[in-house]
Amino acid sequence: MEIIKIDSLAYKGYGVGRVNSRVVFVDYACPGDTLKIEIYDERKNYAFGKIIEIINPSQNRIAPVCKHFGVCGGCNYLHIPYEEELYWKAEIFKTEFKKAFKDFENVNLINDFKTQNYLGYRQKLGLKISPPFIGFYKKLSHNIVDIEYCHLAKAGVNELLKNVRNILLSGNYRDNFLNEISSVTLTDAGLKNITFSLKSHIRNLRQNYDLTFKDIMERTGADNVFVECRQKKGDKEGKKIIKYSRDRDKNDKNLRCQSNYFTLKGKKFTYDLPSFIQVNKEQNENIIGNVTAYIKNLNENRGIYFNSSLDLFCGYGNITLFLADYAKMVTGVESDPFSVKLGEKNLKLNGIKNINFVMSSAGDFLEKTGKKGVTYDLIVLDPPRAGIKGLASKIADSNPSSVIYISCDSMTLLRDLKAFAETGYLIEQINLIDMFPRTYHVEHVAFLSRK
Repeated sequence: MEIIKIDSLAYKGYGVGRVNSRVVFVDYACPGDTLKIEIYDERKNYAFGKIIEIINPSQNRIAPVCKHFGVCGGCNYLHIPYEEELYWKAEIFKTEFKKAFKDFENVNLINDFKTQNYLGYRQKLGLKISPPFIGFYKKLSHNIVDIEYCHLAKAGVNELLKNVRNILLSGNYRDNFLNEISSVTLTDAGLKNITFSLKSHIRNLRQNYDLTFKDIMERTGADNVFVECRQKKGDKEGKKIIKYSRDRDKNDKNLRCQSNYFTLKGKKFTYDLPSFIQVNKEQNENIIGNVTAYIKNLNENRGIYFNSSLDLFCGYGNITLFLADYAKMVTGVESDPFSVKLGEKNLKLNGIKNINFVMSSAGDFLEKTGKKGVTYDLIVLDPPRAGIKGLASKIADSNPSSVIYISCDSMTLLRDLKAFAETGYLIEQINLIDMFPRTYHVEHVAFLSRK
């Protein structure tokens, strides 16, 4: 056991202190705490520890609202005030940025952080299942913490969670169907949807479970139930999605789900098939506002206009649809076929004519267009957490005057920004947006221009 005084917070939410001059990162610690800790992971120049006893709590430490905090791996900052969380998120990013770039002072860093809803904001929850537990992984573990209520989730999602738990943990469902599910995803983005992921291929799935899924939809109040299952095609195994829906608009053959949409800043988005959806609607609209405001400023104050715009990793058109107002032609590139189908439906839903969706990986698309010598004035990218390693030079070859990079991971963003800098792009501005309150994650919108 060791005694430690916590001085600051670091990336991933660890408290930072020193024991015998060696840096120790402590789970769920608060700056100002004096703690008794146990070292559980020793490295050459640093170590990781967990709290055994809070000897003297920081004056900023507060009681977490969730009984699972410290066990469930979902939250990092329920033990500190929200304003304190925002301060440290900005400080942590500044520290990491200075490590990557020497000219930090030349970058306009905007903390467009604050949200009105730092609890009850998630419109999507993905839960793991290991009978009889339904919940989230423990930190640094694949053991599941059984969750009945999530303080980060919207009321509608928690209602779905309650209803799904009641059904799946009851008699016949618990003994049979629950064992077939690996995870369940709950969303409430104007529509209440449930997506079940099955563990393996099930023969005669519809015949055996058709009534089960219809019953779940009715008893939970869900608008749609999706079932992701494996399907054998010859010697290969692929993914199949079965949908159960209330089908509110059966008469519309072109857009059966015309009434099944949510809105973002005045544009309509259908949610007909399972696809990635931002968990925080308020801050998602903030990001869209950041992007469009920057482009509008280029138009009005710099006289920069765009003929052709490219949106990589575009999903169902979350950003793409808003680019249509600022470029003569927009191309959205997405590798997920379900998202592409949604994107095309969204174009019809909004009457947009100047967007073309392409199903392709970003790398393959840039390779093909590069060989043809195709260029773009503006490129927007919103990749997964892993970033765009190796693609910065290919994006630069497309010769955009402006690049907008949206990222949910500080480290991969900084790695990729260094690659862009090496190809001749300047980082004009980075906006930090608190997309994921009470966790260590931060959303970044980086604006780059060609030298």
